[in-house]
Amino acid sequence: MSRNLNSQKGFTLVEVIISAFVFSIIAIVVSGLFVQILALERRAFASQKIQENGLFIMELMSREIRVSQIQNQDSLNCTATSLSIIHPVNGPVVYSLNNGVLQRTAEGVVTDLSSSTVAFSRLNFCVMGSGPADAQQARVAILASIQNKTGREILTTSFETTVSSRDVQTEF
Repeated sequence: MSRNLNSQKGFTLVEVIISAFVFSIIAIVVSGLFVQILALERRAFASQKIQENGLFIMELMSREIRVSQIQNQDSLNCTATSLSIIHPVNGPVVYSLNNGVLQRTAEGVVTDLSSSTVAFSRLNFCVMGSGPADAQQARVAILASIQNKTGREILTTSFETTVSSRDVQTEF
């Protein structure tokens, strides 16, 4: 009979407690990593929205500036916060910033260019060669900082591009 008591199989209370403790530590570490991965994913999506909006707006402005006339607006120290151009089809066009929203004004119609998920914290134009006596091709450097409006963390991305104006009417 003493032989039957010693051959019983199972876990002791100490073994069960230790295995539960080890499993709970592993579960805490894995759940912490999962939370960090979700936060990084949200940050990446916010950064992607900023970049998509910024690149779209920079390309849109660059295309219009490239074919337009820029006259007497030199701002070598990049303090200009609006840009006026004369587009060959659309006529006078003004780009300006209003409460974090980039606006395009053409023929009296104001259009918001930036989406509702981002805000411009900075928009400056450096205009060179736009004077009548400059004898240079007009160039515009666009400096912008854009940040997201939604999410726990506010991300800011800076954009910069330089566009030379090719006055199509005088080239031909």
